[in-house]
Amino acid sequence: MYFDKAKALLDAEYFAYYSGATEHAQKVMDEKKCHSYQVLGVGNYLLKHEQVFANCSLEDIQRLKATLLLHDIGRFYEVFLHEDGGRVDHGVYGAQLLAKIPEFADINIVLPVRHHGHLIERLYEDEDYQKLSEKAQKEIKKITYLVRDADKIANFYLLSRHFGHIENLFFVKSLLDSHTKVPSPLVWEAFMAHTSVDVRHVVSFADQAMMYMACIYDLAYHSSFVLMKDLNVVLKLLHYFGKFWNEEYAELCQREILSYCDDRLNRRKFLLES
Repeated sequence: MYFDKAKALLDAEYFAYYSGATEHAQKVMDEKKCHSYQVLGVGNYLLKHEQVFANCSLEDIQRLKATLLLHDIGRFYEVFLHEDGGRVDHGVYGAQLLAKIPEFADINIVLPVRHHGHLIERLYEDEDYQKLSEKAQKEIKKITYLVRDADKIANFYLLSRHFGHIENLFFVKSLLDSHTKVPSPLVWEAFMAHTSVDVRHVVSFADQAMMYMACIYDLAYHSSFVLMKDLNVVLKLLHYFGKFWNEEYAELCQREILSYCDDRLNRRKFLLES
């Protein structure tokens, strides 16, 4: 079965680096493997509730589930390499790995994996993407948004439930100006424009918190907002992130995010159909 091969591949890549990794890296790998299945779970919800996937064949669904499960297939090597000071983009590496395996070399898998963690503009600038027909591009965007939505919601849920235990994983101690509670002008401008925050502009914990909240603007599907409401994710994130902003910015951020979420809940169209 197609999906069974995806699970076997995830296991193989995990075990390829696990035994030779440090204890810390092993813990991160364990979390990343668990995260892969959490993303699959969220993706299954979106597949069941979004009209754009209603006419998918069983084979299509299997491929989409495999893409969700394998979106972080490059994480294990990334974590292993990072312990020795090395760097690799796990999305790019994962896509390269999948492109060498006949069952997963499909462009509808490779491109979403390659760009699931990037600003969406990176997908649009990709030469492989630009060579596709308009119809094929729309299909790629549909799948990429599926993976991106599921990935973000899985992380949102994790943060909202276990913030005190994993705060240090998300708020890196090496940030330059970690004591200010006022976001940088470029970060605030992006946030208020309802766009993603460029990580290169992040210089404080206030910026970091705003960057994570701005990920909500990236969500494409109506069901993503329904699920977050059902899980009470947004209010919990605002509560936890609020400690990184002064009172004025905390109130402004809450007002902007809740208004945006309400608006998206009242609009049923998928982003590409807006």
